[in-house]
Amino acid sequence: MTSGTAVLDAPPRQRSNARIVSRARVLFGSIYWLVWIIFSRRAVVTTGIARELESLGTGSLRLVGLSSILVGLITTFQVAYQLSKYGAEVVSGQAVGWFAWRELGPIVVAVLVVSRSASAITGELAAMSANAEIDALRAMGLDPIKYLITPKLGALLIAIPGLTILADGLIALGGWIGSTFFLRFNTLLYLEELRSAVAMRDFYIGIAKSVVFALIITVEAADEGLNADRRVGSIGAAASRSVVYCLLGVLAADTFVNAIFYFIPNLVY
Repeated sequence: MTSGTAVLDAPPRQRSNARIVSRARVLFGSIYWLVWIIFSRRAVVTTGIARELESLGTGSLRLVGLSSILVGLITTFQVAYQLSKYGAEVVSGQAVGWFAWRELGPIVVAVLVVSRSASAITGELAAMSANAEIDALRAMGLDPIKYLITPKLGALLIAIPGLTILADGLIALGGWIGSTFFLRFNTLLYLEELRSAVAMRDFYIGIAKSVVFALIITVEAADEGLNADRRVGSIGAAASRSVVYCLLGVLAADTFVNAIFYFIPNLVY
């Protein structure tokens, strides 16, 4: 019986506990090896991080760019419509900027990365498990977490915050396009409203969220791939579960952070 089959065939409570332990092992193992890479002069795994960064990060630039501009436009229209009831459409730039840096930027990037990369990570690891390649690594005394998962974690820890910074700017650009060309607001007024609404703490909060999202996506996707049943037919099911669990994990983490800010206002202002 394979490890993936053993987990799936276990009773619900035992299966849940096994998955928690498995995810914790992946999380702490990948963080340990990532720290080792940072302080090590060996280039074997750092080369893997560069390769994964190109695949998981650079490949998402166009998708994140276009999506962020569209999200900025949508947000501007919705905010301006709601504020029009009070004759305050002119301050829509404040709402767009503040919400983009704290919420929209990290969430948009996380959802797009999950949609594009989570299933790819899971599918790759599930296929390697089905072909006994992971067993071969263990037989040679090599840790699969070090050589397969840690490069992906390092890449996402760089890519998602970087893409979040890009998304913040492009959401603001989309808000400017909507405010200037469709709502006929003055550009200087929009920029002033944007500047007055956004503080560096909002930027730091968004980046901190993106780091948490990177950890969640990597751990969830990798764990699903490692624990997939060792059949080729199970790869698709594992990839589907990975996307669902990653999205739920990202939304749950974001809800938790926002609840903390709501019930402890001193963290916001």
